[in-house]
Amino acid sequence: MRVPQYDPARLGPSPVLRHLRMLLLCVICLGVARAQAMPLLAPPASTDGRWSVLLEKIGDSHPLVAHRPDALLAPASVLKLFSTAYILDRLGADARQCTQLRARGLDQGTLQGPLVFVGGGDPNLSSRRFPYTGNSEHEADSLVVLRELAEQLWQAGVRRVPDGIVAVDGPFPAETGSPPGWTEDDQRFWYGAPIHGLYINDASVLVRVRPAAKPGALATVQITPNPQGFIRNAVRTVGKRQPTEPVRLVTDTTGWRLSGSVRAGSRTLVAGLAQPDPPRFAAITLAEVLRERGIAVSGDIRVRGLSRNRDAGLEESGIPEQASVLTHARLLLAEHWSPPLAEEIQVINKVSQNTHIETLTRLADIAQGRSGTRSSAVAGLETWARERGLLAGQTRFVDASGLSRDDRLSASDLVRLLNWATQQPWWPEYAASLPEAGSDGTLRHRFRTLDAGMLLAKTGTLSDAISLAGILYIKPEQAYVFAILVNDFSLSRAALRGVLDRLVQGWARALALAAQDYPKTVRSAAGPHG
Repeated sequence: MRVPQYDPARLGPSPVLRHLRMLLLCVICLGVARAQAMPLLAPPASTDGRWSVLLEKIGDSHPLVAHRPDALLAPASVLKLFSTAYILDRLGADARQCTQLRARGLDQGTLQGPLVFVGGGDPNLSSRRFPYTGNSEHEADSLVVLRELAEQLWQAGVRRVPDGIVAVDGPFPAETGSPPGWTEDDQRFWYGAPIHGLYINDASVLVRVRPAAKPGALATVQITPNPQGFIRNAVRTVGKRQPTEPVRLVTDTTGWRLSGSVRAGSRTLVAGLAQPDPPRFAAITLAEVLRERGIAVSGDIRVRGLSRNRDAGLEESGIPEQASVLTHARLLLAEHWSPPLAEEIQVINKVSQNTHIETLTRLADIAQGRSGTRSSAVAGLETWARERGLLAGQTRFVDASGLSRDDRLSASDLVRLLNWATQQPWWPEYAASLPEAGSDGTLRHRFRTLDAGMLLAKTGTLSDAISLAGILYIKPEQAYVFAILVNDFSLSRAALRGVLDRLVQGWARALALAAQDYPKTVRSAAGPHG
């Protein structure tokens, strides 16, 4: 998809559009009313929930549509627009992360000392295909990257690992606990996995749980990956009217358990669950992959990493331990480089990947000489945005993903960011990372009445927050940025998304009409969202 380049001097206020603003608002309101949606531009008391809305032409600070544009609301995943812009600006579109296998030495096929598995903050040690295409996102083998590392180790002549594996969880300290505003239920699933510098398979495992025929029996489960049966099945089947416990991964003294319960006669449960200890699981899985390749592995699995200090520093006791391991393991035996950052942020914005953006925001913090803790990383993100004049008022970043219910942004903040981003050298990579309406990512089933490439936007969804922010392309060198945030609504999330979709399509129709390009730009007003 061609991403237009914009010259602010050529995108000043259009005289035609200035005279058509009142007509535009009337057309929008009429279109929304005909779609049986709420009259968004009516007084707030008549709307469902709390809204913050802004639509502007790129390069023109005069709003075409505005409804409480400075109201601070929970943004959900549209906050990733700030985070991905930040990491692109700080790290560069070509930045990569490196994961290594190292040792003290090698003697006739036998490693001297442990095999050191060094994490470099690569969030894509998985089967994910790059670049993102929207189809067949993953290879069939979820451990393809570990198999590549095992093959390199074999080609280097390694046949025996007698002293175990040390997983170095770097380069930033792991978090203890979860960010404020993340719920306990969030942390069960893949999208709320703990953040580390070394993890495989998106720090999650895929489980399929089928209830047994009779209550009281263990459910039948399939867990991928599950090296050497490290995760034990403890999911019980209960009666059809009995209460259930959430299915989750938990740790105990001998490994991990898949716990919880499912009702007899219920459908198979399919879920991606968060790994409780991602670095340890990565090392255990690597050991199995090495054995499958023919490399004998014995000894313990250990994890070394930097610890988080309450005062936002690093505990001194953690640094020598990790440094000592790396200092003695100078022999590089295998390495894996991530895709370039531009391709990584495509995945983040297209599918709204929380773990990845939290990881890369910490790397951006480390690159600026800071500690890499969550609090330092989000403070760095906010400072960066304020220094560029992108934020106003009491905006608050609690995390980099938008999963926290305590994050606060306004439509004005997001529109300022998007306007500013169009003038940056990394704009083509940034724009290409946004979901395309009716085509891919989180918008693949929405806005199908619009022409290909007409709408690029990031979505956001929480239980009480729905958001959408992005760019409308009407014709070459005529584009608009917008943001819509809604909190505390009573409609279902699906119904509210329908309202947002009809609203944005109403904007597209009105803007296309003003550009005298209506029949060509919009295929039909009678589509599923028309």
